[in-house]
Amino acid sequence: MAETRMLDGQEGCAAAPRQGTLTALPNGHVLNEYRIERILGGGGFGLTYLARDTHLDCLVAIKEYLPKDVARRDEDGLVRPSSAEAAAAFDWGLQRFLLESRALASFHHPGIVRVLRYFRANETAYMVMEYETGEPLQRWLVGRLPLDRATLLRIVRPLLDGLEAVHAAGFLHRDIKPGNIYIRADGSPVLLDFGSARRLETDGPEQALTAIVTPGFAPAEQYHRHGKQGPWTDLYALAGVMYWMVTGKLPVEAFARLREDVMPSASSIGNVDAFGSGLLRAIDWALNPDENRRPRQVADFRRACLAPPTGGEGPVDPPVEAPLPLGLSAAEARTFIGAVLFADVAGPAEDMAARNEGRTRLVRMLSQAIAPLSPTTRLAVNTKEGCAVCYVGDPEDALRTAVQLHGAAVEDGLGVHVGINLGPVRVAPDPNGRSRILGDGITTACRVMRFAEPGQVLVARAYYEVVQHLRRNASDCFRHLGLRRDPQARDHDVYAWSGEGVALLPGQPAEVSISRPVAGADISPACIDAAERTLAQHIGPMARILVRKTVSRAASLVDLHQQLATLIPDPAPRAAFLAGVAAASGLSGASRATAATHSRPLSSGSKASVSGAASGSASPAVAVGLLADEDLARIEKLFARHMGPMARVLVRREVRGAHNLETLCRALASHLEQDAERRRFLAEAGFGGAG
Repeated sequence: MAETRMLDGQEGCAAAPRQGTLTALPNGHVLNEYRIERILGGGGFGLTYLARDTHLDCLVAIKEYLPKDVARRDEDGLVRPSSAEAAAAFDWGLQRFLLESRALASFHHPGIVRVLRYFRANETAYMVMEYETGEPLQRWLVGRLPLDRATLLRIVRPLLDGLEAVHAAGFLHRDIKPGNIYIRADGSPVLLDFGSARRLETDGPEQALTAIVTPGFAPAEQYHRHGKQGPWTDLYALAGVMYWMVTGKLPVEAFARLREDVMPSASSIGNVDAFGSGLLRAIDWALNPDENRRPRQVADFRRACLAPPTGGEGPVDPPVEAPLPLGLSAAEARTFIGAVLFADVAGPAEDMAARNEGRTRLVRMLSQAIAPLSPTTRLAVNTKEGCAVCYVGDPEDALRTAVQLHGAAVEDGLGVHVGINLGPVRVAPDPNGRSRILGDGITTACRVMRFAEPGQVLVARAYYEVVQHLRRNASDCFRHLGLRRDPQARDHDVYAWSGEGVALLPGQPAEVSISRPVAGADISPACIDAAERTLAQHIGPMARILVRKTVSRAASLVDLHQQLATLIPDPAPRAAFLAGVAAASGLSGASRATAATHSRPLSSGSKASVSGAASGSASPAVAVGLLADEDLARIEKLFARHMGPMARVLVRREVRGAHNLETLCRALASHLEQDAERRRFLAEAGFGGAG
């Protein structure tokens, strides 16, 4: 796997500083817990280093604020303004760098490189980013040409959604080019190097911080500090990348196109059969030299790019090839909370012919069961362990599907066992462009299914609790079976659907209307909208249906917030939700204080919340102190080699349900996608590779 380079050194980029000069920090230099390994690249605003986090033993990329026009490094390694006249520009830029680092660190989007932290040292500032591995776009395309429409959109659409998040926060990237777009091993794109990023509105000595533009990809307004820059500036650059991908030619430099545009349009030289004339015209629209004649927002350009081909202009992408299934935007294609149904045929594994025939019948029944549901709320995939369906709308849809599937299987004489869970899932394309469901949500659903007898529907405690939250008669429909331990030594508290209380399973329930009065007199439609938006930041698209089902039972706005908070498992996000929704709804200080008391972790005697980790354990959480600090530190360091900076979060989450160190390690191993990687981590931890 090729390593990430933050700048590709192509024409228009500053050359990387030579090692051994006073410009770059030397290899081995220590910044807080980071040890510099080597320089990755440099530009007009600073340098980027490859460094190792000595606490987590993982690689990171560190951006150093070192604007070459107004600063220099002295012999002691400190960064100073290059002259008295440059001091004001340097100080202003430093403050902007810190403010913008803070804002960029708030972005959590798969299409944008993650900023982990920022800090001051050496009289300057540093931004620490995830070190993305993969290939730059131009290298990844080797051997994959010519492209088709589906492949192009699979790359571009996540980048568009990432840019939309950046623009919504008031920033521009200002340096989009092939070298700053990387393709990960799973085929997903990520936009790198926010060293040139700036707020949409700026004031101050911007002349000292003018971007180093990349000819062909930078629009004319970016060449001078008084240029009218906005979202259309980034769209021009991304459209330039798309033009290069569909035509094989670099766009002509923007200034050369102002007086007389001699660049052939994408619609005139692009392959209409492969891409469709609408997509090619959209590229030309965003590449207009006049910024006033380009799309103004990402949504405008996305709409033009995704308009389906008509009139024989090429095939519409089939649903299984859609870069973002479930009808979600890429901003929602991060890890979110979803209900997952997992089903498989019962019978001996040795009789492959019978299993294949049974699986074919199962797929047909499952397709019929989910057909009434909107394609934008569910995604079905076929795996070697069985069939899985992920739901991001009404979580009760999973149980409705299971009941219908159960009835069809009985009539057909087919033994089917079903497991349902509610937990974190992520939809991502595989290297072949098909969609797959990842995460503990689907893993636990599969393991719960394996506990089921033929004809039995089992659900994890996490799923049972959200149904109980939505329907007061849930206890009439389920029978508690207690704990079951899987081969990975994880306990799951499971419930069996009893076949009673069919009132739980009508057709799609009527949605609560916000145009009429609700139970709480102080719950306005605006408050409901605020609750939906804030909850969606923590659990994803399911927030809308959960809010509207909860609102009719809430006695007041504070009560609504408290009930919704129980759906967020971890204390910190729960507190953030309560604080955010209180502010958005305009609660008084006293009401905020009342709501804040419910942001503490639920006690063992309280009604348990829906488990975002989907551990399925009903036993009291294990206190971190029951495991030796040195053991936890060792496991976190080992796990970070495989998972990166997310290791710390996952260790702290899984330790709450761990009975001992081995249980913790096997729970962590379940987050690794490759069997070989799981076995290697377990062996390193001292628990072999079994299970």
